[in-house]
This record gives sequence, C-alpha cells and structure tokens, in this order.
Amino acid sequence: MHEFALFLFFSFGVMGLTMFGERYLHHAGERWVVTACAMGMALAWLANLNMWSAWGIGGLRYDWVGVTMTGLAMGGAATFLHAVTEFFAGLHRKFHDQAEVMEQRDLRRAA
Repeated sequence: MHEFALFLFFSFGVMGLTMFGERYLHHAGERWVVTACAMGMALAWLANLNMWSAWGIGGLRYDWVGVTMTGLAMGGAATFLHAVTEFFAGLHRKFHDQAEVMEQRDLRRAA
C-alpha cells in the first residue's frame, strides 16, 4: 500500500510540474501527454522507482524496463488526475454560470 501511495504522490508531482508548462502546451493536448510521460520517466529514473518489483510482480528480465514502465504509468496517471481536476474545476463554472447571472440581473432591471 505504501508503494501505491508513493506512486500516487509522484503522479501528483508530475501533474504539478507539467501544469507549469500548460500555458505553452494548451493548444495541443498530445504534447501535454508526451510531456507528462517524459517527466514521469525522468522522475522514475531519478528516484530509481520500480513499482513492479516493489509490488512483488517479477518476471521482468531487466530492471530498467520496470523503471521505464513505472515512469510511463506515472505520466498516464498524471494525465488522468489532470482530467479529473479539470472536470471538478469546470463544475464550478457550470453551476455558477456567469451568463445566467447576468441574464437574471438584466431581467430584474427590465421588469
């Protein structure tokens, strides 16, 4: 369970790092995903994190494959977490629609 928490927190870190570059990558969603996967792989290599061996899933012939797959998984998880946070951020705009508020205010003035 500790390995999953470590993986999840690293994924949040990758999401945070790639959100800094979102200003430059907002026009192409694929670049954001590639950047998240590259950051995930870099962080996994930097921390030498192999979640497959930490979970006891053997069978990988080389350790570097597990580290690289962990980085790709962190990039994918960061992409998923980014989509979830954007969904909940969009709910605020949906529930408190500014156009609807302006229409209600203008209708009160006209009446």
